[in-house]
Amino acid sequence: MHARDVSTPEPGHRSPYRPVDDAVPGAVGAPGAVGPTPPRPAPTPPSALITDTYQEGPRKVVVIRGEVDYETAPAVSAALRTALHASTEGVDVDLRAVRFWDCSGLNALLRLRREALAHGKTVTVRSPSGVVRRVLSLTGTAPLFRPPQPRRCAVEGRAVTPPSRP
Repeated sequence: MHARDVSTPEPGHRSPYRPVDDAVPGAVGAPGAVGPTPPRPAPTPPSALITDTYQEGPRKVVVIRGEVDYETAPAVSAALRTALHASTEGVDVDLRAVRFWDCSGLNALLRLRREALAHGKTVTVRSPSGVVRRVLSLTGTAPLFRPPQPRRCAVEGRAVTPPSRP
């Protein structure tokens, strides 16, 4: 089963990290400029955030596409928490199609990890994009989201004994 959530920022809200399209002083069409005023380009729509969720064995996989910032992080958190509650072992987050990732996205992952550990579950990051990998690397948090290493077990029917010393 696939769940799809497309979210956009609330009207009137703008990320403090995105540049504002203001006229350059002295350019044609700028206040005080001489000459005809060209039509102003249509504002670019806010980047859509798309999340898909599907079951993969005992784990839920959440695929995130788009830009994760202050405006879209609440939608990411909601999708991740819903997936965590619906899983039995934890959540795998596929971030290969993320174009922008800031500390808001990282904080959403860290909160999810804390909640998952409290319920005996895990959170892993699958295929982080370059921007996600950079943030995880710079903050030293990449190891927190790696899959757990399988434990070494004895071969069935044989006891494991350390090598003897000569």
